[in-house]
Amino acid sequence: MIHANTNSQFDTDVLNDQVKNDAILRATVLIEDSFNFRSIFHKVGRLPLIVYRTYYSKPIQRFLYVNIFVIMTLAFFETPSSLSYSSDITKPKSYLIKYEFPCGILEMIDIFCLLLFFLDVVVKSYLVGRKQVIKSPWLVSYYAIIFVSLVDCIVSLSFKCQETVRIRRYLRPFFLVQCSSLMKKTIKSLKRSLPQIISVFVLLLIHLYLFSVIGMLIFPRYYAQYAHNSTKNAYYTKNPNDSFPIIDDKVYVKNEAFSSIKNSLINLLVLITTSNNPDVTIQSYSENRLAALYYVIFLLIGMYSLMSLFIAVIYNQFKGFFQDSMMSSVFRQSLAVRAAFWVLFERFNTPRGKATICRTPMIYVIKNLSVSKKRKEYLIKKLDDASCGPGINENPEVEFLIDMDLFEKMFLDHLNEDIADEYEDLLNSNSYERRNSSIVAMNNLRRNLKNFFLSKLYLFLSSIITIINIGCITGELHLMENLDDNGTNKPLSLLIFLFSILYMAEHVLKLWALNTKRYLTNYLNLLDGFISIAFFVTQVVQLAVYKRTYMSNEEMKNYNYSTNIWGISRVINMLLIFRLIHLAPSVKVMYAVVSTAIDIFRSLKPLFGIMASVYYIYALIGIQLFSEKIRTDSFDYYNKSILNEYCGTYKQLSFWVNNFNDFYVIFKMI
Repeated sequence: MIHANTNSQFDTDVLNDQVKNDAILRATVLIEDSFNFRSIFHKVGRLPLIVYRTYYSKPIQRFLYVNIFVIMTLAFFETPSSLSYSSDITKPKSYLIKYEFPCGILEMIDIFCLLLFFLDVVVKSYLVGRKQVIKSPWLVSYYAIIFVSLVDCIVSLSFKCQETVRIRRYLRPFFLVQCSSLMKKTIKSLKRSLPQIISVFVLLLIHLYLFSVIGMLIFPRYYAQYAHNSTKNAYYTKNPNDSFPIIDDKVYVKNEAFSSIKNSLINLLVLITTSNNPDVTIQSYSENRLAALYYVIFLLIGMYSLMSLFIAVIYNQFKGFFQDSMMSSVFRQSLAVRAAFWVLFERFNTPRGKATICRTPMIYVIKNLSVSKKRKEYLIKKLDDASCGPGINENPEVEFLIDMDLFEKMFLDHLNEDIADEYEDLLNSNSYERRNSSIVAMNNLRRNLKNFFLSKLYLFLSSIITIINIGCITGELHLMENLDDNGTNKPLSLLIFLFSILYMAEHVLKLWALNTKRYLTNYLNLLDGFISIAFFVTQVVQLAVYKRTYMSNEEMKNYNYSTNIWGISRVINMLLIFRLIHLAPSVKVMYAVVSTAIDIFRSLKPLFGIMASVYYIYALIGIQLFSEKIRTDSFDYYNKSILNEYCGTYKQLSFWVNNFNDFYVIFKMI
């Protein structure tokens, strides 16, 4: 290991040598590319590298994500606006009034976001070079979509926002997809698996068509029902178009499931998705129970074979593609680390004739990495441990040299390792505190509290308290059904208020015992603390406003769940059920389930992004095609008698809130 004064002159030479500084910067960027699985095909000059590091810094990347979020959410405010109290077209007009922004405001925001995207693609093009831009279809598409969107914005302004088709809205999901390399890989995987998906889809269509024809052939077009069976007549004669006059004490009713090819296909499609089995099967099954064989065979072939095959094909293609992708990512990571080593070797090579570099430039590279301070200290410690191994530091005047293997181990293994939580113990570091008996007692109390908060006993006790708290809320809501003169139950309301004080005291003690550093590094502690503070504040506000913790009978009669402080505090209190997640590491089965669910969620984030993009486009198409198409017609708002409507129709079910009149309601339905 090198003494502190051994390389002082060498350090000064490094700082004063611009060429060596550029080599350190280049190696640092390559290591960061390796750590973030980025491509190393970019410019390596000093100015491009400075721009490159600035562009991929966290503030710039988060700003780009905010820009994507803003431009994607414009659809909620553009005409037709989603800013109304309700989407139910049978509500009074006061509920349906939509706030429309003046022409030009949203368009200016759109143009500003597009200009930021243009700056983004220009910077990317500058960093990778003109040849790479031409080879990249994503960058070329980026330019084209920005140009088309800007032209469409200008057209909107020239027509005073009265145009019927806005092309730029359909192109916005591209900005979401292009910002993620995983989404790009997922789309590429879907593209590769498209032939297999289409082949299974064709088999599924053949299966549906074949059984539709068979169903029309083996099931009668009309069923005879006895006229004296009032129950069946009442059901089937609600739609007069589907029944015939009574003949020989019988009434003939149409077979709804297989009345035509179109109805057969639609009903069997509903059946194979298991969304509404009774409506499809009950009519024929009530006539002859052997009809169940038809449906069982259909589901065995369609749902359990072809649908499973469909999922298996997609999974197999994704699995193969992502295995290749991970192998290429690991290769790219190793290539970037090796490139960083040879960059340093070119400027800091040793005169021994071996492919080794000095320790000092590697220290500079570690200190310049865009990682946490703790990670840097961890890497330097690992480097010191490697330089102090047996038989390594025989001559302290000779600097420790690093070969390719150790360099790769440092930046391929140690850079991705989990750092153990090592917190500074201040209780034993101050000699004055050890001499002061009162401070010693305080430290002992703090140490005991710390051990308690880190023990399993605390986890189980806090979980039991949370369950009791939730039980109190449940009992309070149950007792609301039989309100007395005092409204909600006083003892339970007071007990819930005491729970809010207990939670606040718990987190104050935990913050003091664990110290701020350890408390803030646990995200579950932060979540608990935030919810506990919000719960305590709402309880105090309710006590200050109403002078009590419960609700009176008159207040409960005029209760408004969206604005009442009591309801808000109870909702926040229910969020404390997430405290039970603390038990997951202590229970192996629960820990396995929770960790698996979290890993699945993380793995599916690219797929969620693509699904959101597809839903976004479908919602816009729905607005374009079906806006204002759903009307009440003869539906009388003031006389909501729906007994005369045919069972199962849109009117009878009163689905007026589900329409295509704005982006929010369509996106919700999809």
